[in-house]
Amino acid sequence: MLPRMPEEAWEDLVERTRGGDVTPGKMFGCEGLRTGRKFFAIWWHDQLVVKLPADRLQGLVAAGQAEVFEPMEGRPMNGWALLRESVEWDPVVAEARNHVAAQQ
Repeated sequence: MLPRMPEEAWEDLVERTRGGDVTPGKMFGCEGLRTGRKFFAIWWHDQLVVKLPADRLQGLVAAGQAEVFEPMEGRPMNGWALLRESVEWDPVVAEARNHVAAQQ
């Protein structure tokens, strides 16, 4: 498991990202951000998880910047990446938002 990140980092991200069609909500009992009715980011056990296209997710994993998100060990969640703390969140969250918005 990756190191935990401060809750304030998530709260700041929510404030920077919310507005328009982006609203906060709950997914799996965790705080999240959605566009329309679909989530693109969640705060899971003090870690940021985002939904990305498969090629982008694999690129982040290969670069050591993310792990495939497994809410239960051995059960990967398709398209979701758990980001490492070294990743600049805002651009990746924007990618996730655009990816999910395009699917609606």
